[in-house]
Amino acid sequence: MNCFKKKYNFIFLLCFFINSDLVVADQCPLAEIVKERKISRDYEWTIDERRSLDDVLSVEKLYSVRIKNKGEFIACYYSGDKNLVRLDGSSLKKGCLVNKKSGAWEGAENGEQICKEEDLNLCVYEIHCNESEENID
Repeated sequence: MNCFKKKYNFIFLLCFFINSDLVVADQCPLAEIVKERKISRDYEWTIDERRSLDDVLSVEKLYSVRIKNKGEFIACYYSGDKNLVRLDGSSLKKGCLVNKKSGAWEGAENGEQICKEEDLNLCVYEIHCNESEENID
């Protein structure tokens, strides 16, 4: 009887997570994660058109994290042996914004939120979607 109960609890939890619009906190990927091409699939990631795959794969250190355009996207800045690279991440869904979740962030006059932590992994952000527009896509 106890095994039967555990089985249904697991199935319930699995269905809950599949059907929920659970927002998971995130952070800019470390340079090693970028090089391994294991960045989060929860975002649409873009780079400057003048950058090549070699530029991206040569990143060495994450040096700045910013929430840009009042939450339109997250900008992760990397240094490398060739160039500086900015990796931008925006929500895959329409009507969603990137908001700070934890860490020390400082607002700028242009609406940016800038991570001020010495350890940039402490600046955590998350996607918040407008519920009325969330399921349009």
